[in-house]
Amino acid sequence: MIGRERELALLGELTAGLSGVSAVAIVRGDAGIGKTTLVRAAVADAASAGLRILSGACAPLSGAVAYGGLDAALGVGRDTDGEVFTSVAAGRAWAVESMMRTVGEIAEGGAVLVVEDVHWADTSTLDFLAHLSRNLPPKGLLVLLTWRDEDPDPEHMRWLGEQLRLLSVTDVHLRPLTLEETVRQLPECSAEVVAAVYARSAGNPYLNAELAGSGAEPSESLRQVLVSRLDAVGLPARMVVAAAATLGRGLTDDELLAAASGDADAVWEACAAGLVVREPGRGSMARHPVLAEVAYEGLLSRDRRQLHGRLARCLEAVLPGRPSAVAVAEVAEQYHRAEDPDRGLVWSVRAAMAAEQGYAIAEAGHWYAVAASLWGSVRKVPAGVPEKLPLLVSAATHLGSVGQTASATALLEGDLTAMSTTREDVLRAALTRCWLGTTVGDTEQALRDVELAQRLASVDDEPTWARICACEAMALGTCSRWDEAEAPARVALDLGTKYSDIRTVGKAHALLGMRASLQGLLSQALGHDQTALAIAHKLAEPEDLAMAGTGLTDVYLRLGDPDRAIQVAGFVGQRVRRLMLGRHWLEDLMDGNVVQALYESGRWDEAVAWMPESSAPSDLGFFQVMAVHVHLARGDIAAAEQSLLQAASLRERDQPLFVGGYGEARTRLLLQTGHAEEALELALSVAGTVHASADKDVEVELLLTGLEAAAAVGAPDRLEQLVSRLGGVTKSRTRAAVSAVIDGERSRAVGGFDPDPWLIAAREWSALGRPYEEAQARLRAAEAVLAGRPGAAARRTAAEQLSAARHLAERLRAAPLLEQIGKLARLARIDTGRDTTADDQPEPVPGPAGRPALTDRERQVLGLLADGLTNREIGKALYMSPKTASVHVTHILDKLGVQTRVQAAAIAARLGLDQPPPM
Repeated sequence: MIGRERELALLGELTAGLSGVSAVAIVRGDAGIGKTTLVRAAVADAASAGLRILSGACAPLSGAVAYGGLDAALGVGRDTDGEVFTSVAAGRAWAVESMMRTVGEIAEGGAVLVVEDVHWADTSTLDFLAHLSRNLPPKGLLVLLTWRDEDPDPEHMRWLGEQLRLLSVTDVHLRPLTLEETVRQLPECSAEVVAAVYARSAGNPYLNAELAGSGAEPSESLRQVLVSRLDAVGLPARMVVAAAATLGRGLTDDELLAAASGDADAVWEACAAGLVVREPGRGSMARHPVLAEVAYEGLLSRDRRQLHGRLARCLEAVLPGRPSAVAVAEVAEQYHRAEDPDRGLVWSVRAAMAAEQGYAIAEAGHWYAVAASLWGSVRKVPAGVPEKLPLLVSAATHLGSVGQTASATALLEGDLTAMSTTREDVLRAALTRCWLGTTVGDTEQALRDVELAQRLASVDDEPTWARICACEAMALGTCSRWDEAEAPARVALDLGTKYSDIRTVGKAHALLGMRASLQGLLSQALGHDQTALAIAHKLAEPEDLAMAGTGLTDVYLRLGDPDRAIQVAGFVGQRVRRLMLGRHWLEDLMDGNVVQALYESGRWDEAVAWMPESSAPSDLGFFQVMAVHVHLARGDIAAAEQSLLQAASLRERDQPLFVGGYGEARTRLLLQTGHAEEALELALSVAGTVHASADKDVEVELLLTGLEAAAAVGAPDRLEQLVSRLGGVTKSRTRAAVSAVIDGERSRAVGGFDPDPWLIAAREWSALGRPYEEAQARLRAAEAVLAGRPGAAARRTAAEQLSAARHLAERLRAAPLLEQIGKLARLARIDTGRDTTADDQPEPVPGPAGRPALTDRERQVLGLLADGLTNREIGKALYMSPKTASVHVTHILDKLGVQTRVQAAAIAARLGLDQPPPM
């Protein structure tokens, strides 16, 4: 444990603290850095303290073995004692809860659960470990994981990132040893040898030991050293070492003999050479995982196939009558690697079915896909094995249900009619691909699949027509063709009800709820959505739950009721995560509705905090778009840009809902960062995409942002283009407020100053409970009053509007808006009631000796003078007459002791007065 004293002490502290709390530790580092050594030392200490130790491991070739990293430790994958579940997701939830109960019982007496090499883990193991980390027993359990730092796939990297963000997870990242520590590790070596070893090993302790102990040249790499050790034994012994890379557990004596073709001497040779170690209760394994990998990689393809074939037959021979999904998958993996298509096909189907029975959904999808890939290679398809297309459909269905939509869609690419002569199989495949196409935003493909299904379905097969109509309505709805979607949704509802197809009935209600919501029939929408949610909850279908939750939160958003939206999202999210052990992508829409409702009602802190860190959004990007608005309103440009970058995939989709949301957020960012012209052009472009959308609320925000950009650049013609394209938004519940804003921005765009539309807008936004928009309208009203209505009464009105706007902006902590309000108040010399401190007072601008300093007002005039403004322009900017501006300029020149405006401007530049004044 040289150089690992601190890490061992840390693990010891976690173990000692189990009487009060449970914990997770992930020991990370490069191959050979000492992860296993550290874990075994910590486990030995824990065992000596009376804690129970449960151990499992993953292997390079066990990534499709369901719960492969946990079976040895927890005995998972057992049958459900005949219990029937309403959905596959409900069955998986039962299996996970059963495992959690086992973990809870173990934790009562104090235990350490070790899972090594999680970077090779299957999806089910990853999901369970993530669920366990978020739902640890109150006390008594230490989950100890090891992770090799390399380049795993995105799924594993995302998992690690989410784990390391949890407060319950301790990151134990092992560093290389120092030279001094290497000296302590190799006490029998001379200083010269240690220096040479260290120069090559860079402090890797395993490589240190191998280089120093094998007599190898220090220039050799770790793999070269291991190859030289393996070359010292015969091929059968190397086969024994390589076999350890194929299973995520220790090998039995029979498996070792099978790997060596029954050559017991080869087994003993591998053990005697220190390449394989035998551990009581754990079987035999390679001395180090890298050693097993190198041994496997060094085999010829023919030798690998033979090794896998022998292991497959050995594993098959000892299978019990009711094998676990893990045991069946081990056999299937070996036959698949042996490139034995006949046995590989049979066992892949068995592995898929066993994974289904164990509710390991991702692994079931994988094995169905493997079976489909082998189907055309067999000499004769055995009885009981489905045709290729049904295998592909089963694979796509399972993978799609766990969020692997891209992989699922790829399985069903091409001409479905060429894959099977059975009409029923093609029809089922078309409906499956239609749903996947809708999910990934490929509406054209989804509608083509609807047409294919319609051609194939028998006229009198009404149950099938119910499902076809539901798919058609969803495909049309997601691309905002809701007028067309309503009819098939009603047919799906009627036929589904007639034939007791409860799930189709639930989907139809969800679709009709969305349609009613867009029509403004919110009471009707509530009825549909509540029915859809009740059905989804009864059936335990996570996708249907998320869809119903999205619809309900959308209704409450339109009603301006964020508390009800929060209640629904909490209820649905909890149940979806129980069924999926994670998020469904539709939750992004649901949570986005919650955030928007909180944002509009001025509850920005709650909006920012709504998404838990441990439950990151999917790659869809919708939630991130909602976050952009909060960040911009708070003035956090960097966070807004990052959120928009994460949402970039939305612009590639063909659904106006997503394109419009992304486009509006980007338009707002451009406007707020001083690119009003670009913002206006983008708004016009996006408006051309979404103007046919049935969702007027999507268009409202785009219109408001585009109007502001048009007014900022003085483009009344393009403002009218925008209003023409998006004028339908005046039919939404915000119609009065939006109509007033349109009139107000029209006035600004032509240089007019009409405060009345802004006063109306402020009143309407206030009635809607939209404080940010109300504050913006009051600021605009004050600007218009000061510019167009000189006099004491006008100034009182402006002061009232600015004070109200400031109060709202301060409560929201809307920094950019506060800056605008403060700037206008200073220019107009209006006291908005803001307390000032000494730090707020500007430094006086001294004049020449004997001359008075400039007043605050003269400082403002001097700053504008330095920018090259004329007296008339200064007066307009500061809401004074040109004559008054001229008087101020005369006083400034006199106080500064200069003759010309150019000389005054030079002094202003020297004093920094040509910069905008601080708020």
